[in-house]
Parts: sequence; structure tokens; C-alpha cells
Amino acid sequence: MKPFAIGIDIGGTHLRLGAVTPEGQVEHFEKRSSQNLREGDGPANLIEDIRQYLAQHQLEGQVEAIAIGIPGTVSKDKRQVFSAPYLSGFSGIELKQILEQQLGLPVYLDRDANFLLYSDMYCHKDIIDTNKMEMLVGLYFGSAVANAFFIHGSFYDGASGVAGEIGHNPLYGLEERDVCGNTGCAGLRCGGKYLEKIAGLYYPEIPFHQIFEKKKEERRIRQFVTDMAIPITQVANILDPDLIFVAGGVTDMPEFPWDLLDEAAREHMRHPLPAESCKLVFTRHSTQSGVLGAGLYVFFKRAAER
Repeated sequence: MKPFAIGIDIGGTHLRLGAVTPEGQVEHFEKRSSQNLREGDGPANLIEDIRQYLAQHQLEGQVEAIAIGIPGTVSKDKRQVFSAPYLSGFSGIELKQILEQQLGLPVYLDRDANFLLYSDMYCHKDIIDTNKMEMLVGLYFGSAVANAFFIHGSFYDGASGVAGEIGHNPLYGLEERDVCGNTGCAGLRCGGKYLEKIAGLYYPEIPFHQIFEKKKEERRIRQFVTDMAIPITQVANILDPDLIFVAGGVTDMPEFPWDLLDEAAREHMRHPLPAESCKLVFTRHSTQSGVLGAGLYVFFKRAAER
């Protein structure tokens, strides 16, 4: 294999790129604005970003393949982006074919949450026994809520490729419209955008990054955290997985009340099981986590294809 895989993590605000080694080292990491992917010809702009990155770091001829985490849904055959509300021109196109033709490299597409889960699995491999564990789950609280399933050695995609959209399960009585077009989605109450709204309305004197440090005992903040527990409880009750990773930009904030989230999640799990057996692993992500997971996934796939 060639020494690097290019891992790319596309976010609503930033585009992150890195050259990942098979040993899990991220080199030439870059974090840049993703604004050019949110307007105009997003796919063409992405191609130009990748070309510039490869040239800048003199990586031509050293790259095994490229993996890109999409903030949206991807077809089961991993060739087409179904829906990417925050990206301009990505939805409904055969992105894999376009990128491979333009870049001359194999390209793997998947949901960004899948690559975050793969990164967590790598960073916590000491507690994972793939011979005994059937299902691993990642639940990620960023601007909204994302999640991923890894079962029997591969990601679970569902019949049409869009499994894992738990952030779009409805909350009873909530009638606000989400960016996906539906009303009442859990992500409208369990994600960082809503926390920002609460902070701005009721605690404008507090810098947002200090909201848990200063106000975690306030009723509205505690309610936000207990609402975050709803997707965790749903996953535990329906799937009874071996392990659930919980992470994201919200939980990375200083003084996030992990104990409250754990207690709220277990309160509504079926008793005694899975409430007593559910293994929640509260982990922290770095700015490189999505890039690391994407790059390592390249080597996993390439080895399986040989």
C-alpha cells in the first residue's frame, strides 16, 4: 500500500483534510472554511481544494485513496449523495464517479458519523473485542445529532443506505420545521444550535463556551441535557448494543454534566436490562477525529478488497 490515505471531513463551518498513515498518524492536517462548498458549484470547489492540498504537500504518487465524510445521507452503494442540506450542488449527484475521474484516485464516500465511529473504535480498541461484540454505536451531539452503527465487522447502512438518522426521529408535541423538511426532529432540541439559542436568549452575559461551567444547574440547561438522553435511550432500548460511544462538540464543552446525561439516559431504558448493562463510553473528539476515521477506513477497505 502507498503510505497515505487522504481523510476529509466536511462540516457545516469547516473543511478538514489530513494525510493518514496505516498506523493512525495524521500528517499535513489542515482546517479551512467550507464556505465555498456551501455556495456555487460545491463539488467543483471540493475538487479544487483537494488538488491544491495534494500539490501543496507534494503528495502526488503517495496516496492510496481518498475518503470523504459527508454531512448528509449517501446511497447504499456509496456512489451518490442523497441529501446534504448544508452543501451546495452535492445532493443527487454521482459524486464518487466525478471525483475519481477528476482526481485519478479511488474515492470512498460515507456519512461523516460513520468515520467518527471508526475513529472512536481505533482510539478505544483496548476495550473492543470484535470476536464477542456484535454491535457498536456512535452518538454524536454537534450542531444537530448524528449516529452510526457498526455490526458484525461493517457499518450498517439499512435497505436504502440511510440508516442512522436518529436525529430526525420526531419528538412528541414539537412542531418546528427542521432543515430536512420534516417537523419535530429530535435534533431541533438535542443539538448545539438549540443550546446556542437558549444561551443567547436567557444567558446573554455568559460566553457560550462557558454555558455549562456557569449555568449547568439552571433548569433550562438541565432540560437540554435530559433531552439529549432521548436518542441514547432509544438506541439502547431498540438495539441493546454492546457499546455506545457518546461524543461531539456539545459534550466537549467545559464542565459538561456527564453524570446528568448518564442518569437521564438510563432512567427511561428498560429495567433491569439494558438499563443496568448498557455500556456508555463518553469520549472526546479532536478536530482531527473525522479525518483520522476516514483515512483509517481507506486502509480497512483496501485490505478487504485485495
